[in-house]
Amino acid sequence: MKHKLYFAKIFLVFVLVFAGNLVNSADMAGRYLVSGVGKDSCRGFVDADEVGKSYYRTWLSGYISSYNYLTEDTYSIVNEKTVEELEAWLRGYCFSNISHTYEQAVKSLMRKLEYFKKKNYYDK
Repeated sequence: MKHKLYFAKIFLVFVLVFAGNLVNSADMAGRYLVSGVGKDSCRGFVDADEVGKSYYRTWLSGYISSYNYLTEDTYSIVNEKTVEELEAWLRGYCFSNISHTYEQAVKSLMRKLEYFKKKNYYDK
């Protein structure tokens, strides 16, 4: 129960941060601040212990929820994928791109998943 409340709080923070800024999602040069473990290197993600992995999962969950909310014609970018499948893909990306940030890895994952996304609740 405690974990569900924690994830709900993280989701709410992401929605509030992103929903208030739908038009201007970055500065004029296209830059924006990445917070939390999103700014960590892929090495940090790959080397994380169990506690660290929970922070990366939480950040990923918030990113996915925000992506679903802010992206047109998107009910679920991950569709039927499990957390384990997403993390395995991210680990593979990070092993190949160890100096990239975790946020770069997640953005790359979102581009891969775009083709398979569930556009609305009733899609199969």
